[in-house]
Order: sequence, then C-alpha cells, then structure tokens
Amino acid sequence: MMNFDKEALLGKWKEVSALAQKTFQEKITAADLEKVKGNVDMMVTLVEKKLGISREDAQKKVEELMTKINQHDLKGKAEATAGKVIETASVLMDVVKDKMKKK
Repeated sequence: MMNFDKEALLGKWKEVSALAQKTFQEKITAADLEKVKGNVDMMVTLVEKKLGISREDAQKKVEELMTKINQHDLKGKAEATAGKVIETASVLMDVVKDKMKKK
C-alpha cells in the first residue's frame, strides 16, 4: 500500500509526469504518461511493465517520485516564508531606526 494520498498524484500530475520522464528517461515516454493521466494504479502498472520490476518495487518508485515533488514544494514554501520574514524584519528595523532618531 502506498504511503501518499492518491489524490496527490492527480493534483501534481504535471510535475510528476515531468519528473517521471526525466527519471526513467527513454523507458517511459510522455505518450505513456498521457495514457495514465494521474491514475495511481495505472502509473504503478506502467512503471512495473516498462521497467520490468515487481509491483512492490514499482510502487516504491512512484512513492519516490511523489516524495521528490513534495520535497521540492516544501523547499519553495520555506524559501518564500524566509523571504517574508526577512522583509518583515527589514521593515521593523526601519521603524526602530526612525524611533531612535526621534529621541
């Protein structure tokens, strides 16, 4: 049984499809992935057949793809949050400097 929400595959299909093509290079094509269209069971079957591996190993490969996508998403969110924190700190520093000048 896979450890990710099956809806996540469909919701992030564009990213998963691009990463799958890159990861599996010529073994899985864009046309193959177009037929799957985010269906997790079909994706596992595709990986299983195209790579010639067991269903369990294919499930692990699909999970790895999703983990990479989720890590990328988290990194982007963390970078955006850090940018907002720095911006807020800068504004606060300006306010403190203004108050110090007025004293």
